Amino acid sequence: MKTIGQSRFALEAEEERQNLALKAGGEAAASDAGATRPLTVSIIISNCNYARFLGEAIDSALGQTYTRTEVIVADDGSTDDSRQVIESRGERVRAIFKANGGHVSALNAGFAASSGDLILFLDSDDVLEPNAIETAVREWREGTARILFPLEVVDKVGKLVGRQIGGQELPSPILGSFGVGSPTSGNVFSRVALEKMMPIPEVDWRACPDVYLTAAGLFGEVKCLRQPLARYRVHGSNNLACGEPLAVVRNRIELDFKLYYALFRLTGGKIGPLEEWIGGCPQHWVRRILSRRENPDDDPWQGSLPHLTMKAIKATWRQPQRNLRRRLAYSIFAVAYSTLPTRSFRFLQDIDGGGRGRTFRRLLGS
Repeated sequence: MKTIGQSRFALEAEEERQNLALKAGGEAAASDAGATRPLTVSIIISNCNYARFLGEAIDSALGQTYTRTEVIVADDGSTDDSRQVIESRGERVRAIFKANGGHVSALNAGFAASSGDLILFLDSDDVLEPNAIETAVREWREGTARILFPLEVVDKVGKLVGRQIGGQELPSPILGSFGVGSPTSGNVFSRVALEKMMPIPEVDWRACPDVYLTAAGLFGEVKCLRQPLARYRVHGSNNLACGEPLAVVRNRIELDFKLYYALFRLTGGKIGPLEEWIGGCPQHWVRRILSRRENPDDDPWQGSLPHLTMKAIKATWRQPQRNLRRRLAYSIFAVAYSTLPTRSFRFLQDIDGGGRGRTFRRLLGS
């Protein structure tokens, strides 16, 4: 492992700028209870062979209006021009070059090298808005474990496509697997919470850290902002957004089980039985219906379609954040999804007037 530069927060020459920001109220909430100093923030960028996007991600982190930040880039064994992109930013970033071990291993390495009170994990194909950290710090309160926010979706060249991803309020993870709320780049975490969770077990979580990180809700308040503070790039190689639909869905089912056992470990077993926990998550059962319908001979899990449908309906009516209309709509969808002929079943996967499969993906919680 090699590092370039040192972890640096605001230099003395920037103190006056910080004082002006404090007087303007921009950092009125920028301290922990009892603390006399403003919060510091670590932006950890994980990268593997995304040199074509990496420079923009780094520059967005360096260009934050909140200056008490450090920028760490954890490169996971890239074989493209990523090293040159990182080194071109000089000592403004701290670089970690490691052997390839997966997305999660890069986050673990970055977190171990960080020192901020708050942590933002930024994927190297995403971009932060200039006021992202300042806004999150302003909204931070004592006892907060996680702030999540929506991201504007852009294409591979950075052009807005007219929709957002993330920014969804979720029930406590102790109640079930309800999705991630926002993808990795759409979250700011308390270091106190992360120290109780990190390092992420790399054997089980080589990828998809955003699912594991929902466990932060065990250790404090989760706050959802409405303002988009980053841009999520869709370019055809995004994890869980590409590949065969059946493989993606089955992977997500497996992640539900992995998350349960992670929560079991983090709570010392103080969590309900697996069947009860999964029983509160309608997305899980709709994914199971899809897995069963797509290839019943190769379906790893037991359960007939009527059984899975009843599970989905019961789970829908257990979710406290769903109003009556949403519960009815989801119940009807689950029944239709499991009983309609194959041709109509395929159509349900592509509904949503303006965007192919978008409603379907929302219903699955992906």
